[in-house]
Amino acid sequence: MYFELSLIPFLLIVLLFLIFWIVQEGSRWQKHPQLGVFARFIQASAGRAFFSFFILTLFLVPATLLLLQGVWWDLLATGKAISNTVPVVNTLLLMFLVLSGMIPVMLSSFRTWRHAVRAAAEVRVRTTTG
Repeated sequence: MYFELSLIPFLLIVLLFLIFWIVQEGSRWQKHPQLGVFARFIQASAGRAFFSFFILTLFLVPATLLLLQGVWWDLLATGKAISNTVPVVNTLLLMFLVLSGMIPVMLSSFRTWRHAVRAAAEVRVRTTTG
């Protein structure tokens, strides 16, 4: 029971990350009836996109550890002792698998944000110097 309850935040973070990743580019998503809200939020600025992906990536680690805690609570609630490290290894493998897909997306949005800031600074320098 505790494992199923701890699965909810993990799946919500992964689902929200996937939705933001899908609607990150393309203005056609802004008119979508369900995904338009997410598209307008993530496409507002490059900084907002990066920080959204960054926060979701950071929140994935505690959500994954909550999964492990749910497994342990289920074992303790049934009266069984924690006898092996299989849940720990499986949880860490799951976390590394999901993070291996999330980190490149986050770094890509960081590069986009960095280039947007650099381009805005160059425009500011050109307009002030003449």
